[in-house]
This record gives sequence, structure tokens and C-alpha cells, in this order.
Amino acid sequence: MCGQLQGSRVRRNSAGDPPGVALVIAVLLVGLLTVMAMTMINLSYSDYQVATNESRSIQALYNADAGVEEAKMRISPNAPTAAKIPIGTAATWRAYITSGYSTAQIQGGLDSTYGKAAPGYTGSESTSDYNYYATVQTGTDTIRWGWARIQHQFDDKGNIVYQDVATGSNTTASSQTLGGVTVYNPPILEVTAEGIQGQVRRMISVEYRPIVSTTNTTTTVETQPFANAVHAKGKVELMGNAWTDSYDSRKGAYGAAGNSPKKNGDVSTDSTSAGIVTINPNSTVNGDVIVGPGGDTSTAIDNKGTITGDKDVEAAAWVMPLSAIPAGVTNQGSLSISGNKVTTLNEGTYWFSSLSITGNGQLVINGAVKIYVTGSIDIGGNGVATANNLPPNLLLYGTVDPNNSANKCTSASIHGNGDFHGALYAPDADIQVSGNGAVYGSLTGKSVKVNGNGGFHYDEALGDIGTFVTESSSTTYTTTGYSRYSWREIAF
Repeated sequence: MCGQLQGSRVRRNSAGDPPGVALVIAVLLVGLLTVMAMTMINLSYSDYQVATNESRSIQALYNADAGVEEAKMRISPNAPTAAKIPIGTAATWRAYITSGYSTAQIQGGLDSTYGKAAPGYTGSESTSDYNYYATVQTGTDTIRWGWARIQHQFDDKGNIVYQDVATGSNTTASSQTLGGVTVYNPPILEVTAEGIQGQVRRMISVEYRPIVSTTNTTTTVETQPFANAVHAKGKVELMGNAWTDSYDSRKGAYGAAGNSPKKNGDVSTDSTSAGIVTINPNSTVNGDVIVGPGGDTSTAIDNKGTITGDKDVEAAAWVMPLSAIPAGVTNQGSLSISGNKVTTLNEGTYWFSSLSITGNGQLVINGAVKIYVTGSIDIGGNGVATANNLPPNLLLYGTVDPNNSANKCTSASIHGNGDFHGALYAPDADIQVSGNGAVYGSLTGKSVKVNGNGGFHYDEALGDIGTFVTESSSTTYTTTGYSRYSWREIAF
């Protein structure tokens, strides 16, 4: 027994290995790992939060951009009628588009960027020109992007800024005159929009400049100034023993064999006013009486005399511009013929500041002559004798001085006992015919009054004589849309 005890060995702890150390180490390691795990979790969560906020911030910016784009679409002239936002003219005009916010919230101070003089919706300006519109987005996938404000751009003095349609530069003038026509400069607009995504808000401001389209149009007009015996823009009156008929000077003298009087002595006006054509007792129109487009012949024609032709209505008013004096023709001053003086004009084109024939004076036309008069016309005395008494040999134009618009033919009178052979076109002149002399030719003016015993004989040869063509060019400026010119973010 004793021998067995002596031979057995029992394992004991060494002196350098205290009891429980392994357990402590294990606990420390577990704690360290836990701290590291929590740290990693916190870092991951922080990164997640940063990424989420960044994503929301980017989305909020995109949402704000969606707001300004909707505003751009809705101010476009081509916007659908239901979505279109009309642009106001007042400096205090504002248009709000709401998406995600209500009108009450904006009115409650949500728009902290309002105004030129003071911040906030309740700034110093009146809110009477404010307009509110709901977003056009509908359906379950609607992006509630926030709100957008449309307003005019202002300069540093508080003036609305427009875009000059001709140059594209900024101007404070809402209109200008180009080519004698008033055109309107479109306003430059600013759109401010707030985008929201969750709790994140971002705001941007965009300047929108008008896109202006120009269209150049050239219009060609053919004028036949002597198409009727008498034509006026306004009043036409025959009184006394006045009468009209027609003949063709190409077939010989009036009343000669084979050239008997005809009933084409038409009288016309561009006006439709009541009684605008008056045919008094003892007066006769051997031809048609024609009133302006859309007129009523039963009221526009006051007939107490005789009309052998029809009463009719023009399809369109006559185009009656003042005649242009040909280049190279100079003003020879006044042509005044009085006493027993006889003045002869040879074939050619002449310009006089006025024309007067009185007493026994007479103007003799030798060949085809055109006379432009930029003042009064007074033909009396022994009148005007044309070569072979052919009316087409004298074309008389009452017009305006190209160097001074104050000098213009506004009156023309043919009177006395002498006959007149010729055609008178004076669209801004009141024309009067009186006396015992006969008129062979055509008269076109602002108004025409015929009162005489000699008769008015329209020369049908003038129908295609003196026709002139005028061209006018015009430019139309049209705002077709708006383009983004500048962009900036607004800090809260």
C-alpha cells in the first residue's frame, strides 16, 4: 500500500500561472469584440444616415428643378389651355404653383425669399396680383416637389426688365417702334422653386429668357387708281345737274361715230356709313353704285336721283397709298397760271408744290405727262388741254413731299367753264367738281363731290392705265417659349 502511494504523482498549478486567468482573458476578448462590433455598427449606421441624407438632398434638388420646369412649361405660349399661366403686366404680379404645400402655408410665411424690398411673403408690396395654381401632376406617382414662384425680373431701381425683340438685350421699355409699327418686348422672368424630400428642403432660382421668333413678310399690292369714274375712301355726292357715263378714248372722241356714250360711269366708296353715297335730285349715275365691304346698299346709298346700273358691295376696300415721286424728279415749286397765260408741258414727269389755273389761263399738255403735286390743286380758267384731248395723256397725282410730310395734297378743285381731260388720283384730298365745264377721265380721292352741268365722262381706256405696284415689308416678333439662362441655389 505504502509503495503504491509513494509511486503516484499529483499535477499541481505552477507558481507563474495564477488561477482563473484564462476566464479573464476570454471575458476581455469578448468585450473587445463587442466594442468593435458596436463601433462598426455605429459607423455603418452613420454612413447610412449620411448616404440617406445625401440621397434626399439630391432628390430635393431634382424636385426643385421639376418645379421650375413645370413653371417653364406653363408660361409657354404653346402650353395647353388648361395648364397655361398668363403672365401679368403689373410689377407686383406673382404666380405660385403648389405641390406638397398649400396656398395657406405660402400665405403663412413659407416663402421666405419674397420681395425686392423686404423678405417674406408679407413684404411691403401688395398681394392683390398674386395667383395660385395647383401642380398639373396627377395620379398615384405624383412627386410632391414643393412650390414654385414666377415673377418679373427687376433692375436695381425696381423696374421690370424686358428683352429687346430686335437686339436681345435687356431693356426697361415694354414696347418700341420698329418700321413704323409698335411691337412689344417680352418680359424676362424669374422662377424660384423649393424642392422637398422627407425632411430635406432645397431651393433654386432660375432666370428664364424669352425665345423670340422673327418672321419677315413682303406684301405686294397692285393699285388701279382709275378703275371707276369716281371712287372715294369716304363721301361721294352728285348734286345739281351732275351726271356720269362712259366712253373709250381709244375709239375716238366722246360721242363720235362708233363711240357713243355708255353706262359704265360707276361710282364707288370704301365706306359703309349711312348715306355715304348721295345722289341728289336731277343727278344721274349711268352705271353702278358700289359701297364698302360688308355694307348695306339700302342705307349706305341715299338715292334721290337716278341710278341706271346696280347697287353693289365691294369684295374688298381699295388699296390707296400716296403715290411715290420717282427718283430724280425734283420739285419745281408752284405752277401758277393766271390771266391769259398759256403754259405748255412737254412729255415727261413733273413735281410741283401746288397747281393753280385761274382767269383765262390754260395748261396745255404736249404728249404723255405725269404731274405730282404736294399741295393744293385748283384748276379753273380755261382748264387743261391734253394732246388730242386724250385723258390718259395727263395723269395727275396728289401726294406728299418725301422731304417734308407736312406738305401734302389735301384739296383739289376742278371748276369753271373749261373742260378737263385727265385722271386725278389724290387719296388724301377732298375733290370738288363744279361749273359748266365737262370732265373726261377719272377721279379718285378721300371724298368726291360733283356739281356741274358739263357731265362727267369716264374714259374706259384708264382702266389699265396708271396701275402701280407697291411692296411693303414687315417683321413679326413672336414669343414662342422660354429658355433657362442662369441658375443658382438659395441658402435657407
